Amino acid sequence: FHVIGPRKPVIALVGGEALLPCHLSPSMDAQDMEVMWHLNHMSGVVYYYGNFQDDLQQQSPEYQGRTELLKENITKGQVALRIDPIHVSDEGEYSCSFASSTHSDKAQLEVMVTASGIAPHIHIEPRSTRGIKLTCKSTGWYPEPEVQWRDPKGQPLIPETETMTKEENGLVLVESSITVDETSGENLSCFIKNPVLKVEKGAYMSIAHSLFPQVSPWTVGLSVLVGLLVLIMMIVSVLLWRTRKDRGKWEKNGEEDYGRLTEEVGKLMISSEYRPLVAPAPEWHMAKTNSEDIKLDDATAHPSLAVSEDGKSVKSLSQMQDVPDNPERFDSMEAVLGQNSFSSGQHYWEVDVRGKNLWKIGLCLDSVKRKGVILTSPENGFWVLSLLDGEYLALSKPPICLNVPTPPSKVGIFLQYKQGLISFYNLSDSSILYTFKSNFTRALKPYFNP
Repeated sequence: FHVIGPRKPVIALVGGEALLPCHLSPSMDAQDMEVMWHLNHMSGVVYYYGNFQDDLQQQSPEYQGRTELLKENITKGQVALRIDPIHVSDEGEYSCSFASSTHSDKAQLEVMVTASGIAPHIHIEPRSTRGIKLTCKSTGWYPEPEVQWRDPKGQPLIPETETMTKEENGLVLVESSITVDETSGENLSCFIKNPVLKVEKGAYMSIAHSLFPQVSPWTVGLSVLVGLLVLIMMIVSVLLWRTRKDRGKWEKNGEEDYGRLTEEVGKLMISSEYRPLVAPAPEWHMAKTNSEDIKLDDATAHPSLAVSEDGKSVKSLSQMQDVPDNPERFDSMEAVLGQNSFSSGQHYWEVDVRGKNLWKIGLCLDSVKRKGVILTSPENGFWVLSLLDGEYLALSKPPICLNVPTPPSKVGIFLQYKQGLISFYNLSDSSILYTFKSNFTRALKPYFNP
């Protein structure tokens, strides 16, 4: 007989479980055989079966309490080793061996351990004359991930420093820093990608212009004021010099001249623009000037959704309604579209998501498929943000996990059709959640999935 294992590496997630299958060819009863698992770079035994039973006395301490040999099909020569939970140290090449009284053979298989860490967080460090330093940080990755900074157009930026630190549990802590100036500092993003699963998680940072090192309007205004005061002192000195020649005239005319002088100074101060330095209002304030009156289209609603009479809210029902199965109605996706249709211009609306732990909102093509199962992604005509299992996701392909420190009670949606932008804003802290970038050529409709 021959022992056969999986041809491709077994991918195991840290903290999860892995099944390492192994079988005999041709199929035969292996109950009276010895079955043994080894991790090739480790001297001890991962698992041992013999004399019709498991023998854990020979097992290495690293695997005690977290392994099990699945023997449901051992009469057919099929077994599988379950390891739960997976540690980083479990990675490597394993051998699975069968031995009878007359023959033995073994197979080799590879286990690739991986972990996708938490969504990264970007924080701002003290600014300098060079600009603002941003540091992107995340932990819980394995193996070492790929890190990429991107500008507002999605083009990669070269980081100044990048460190990968191995923690006690073997997982990797990632830190990457970049310094930006006023021309490149708005709407930057940091993405960290798992090289095994090809899954990436990202964070976004929008920096107001006023945060960059620059000459303050207060400084300019103060300089003007000091200049005016110097000019005043010179004029007053001239007037005092003249009064020495004619004290009597000073008594009569000096106060009038000084009063007129201070009046002129007052006019200069008022006409000069001494404005305090403040950060500009968030972009969604500008977006609000393009507010739309959005109403839901009941004819598109899935049968399990109830749209209010005023078309301003939608809720899920425990039972399906008896509604006409018209072509525009969703029959599998529990969604409803807005009555509004956009083929140009700029449009803004807000969605109240308070108290909800699951939702999808955004826009989609008016021509999207309404029947059957549909993958919500830009490739299929959907530009959607979602809350799912406590994670905020931009439903691209693959989905992007967003770092949202403050859960939004309302989400603002801003469509800039010509520019190909759909932006989502967290109205709880006036921050931007995510911006989709595309090229729109067909009509779009608001999309809601409660």
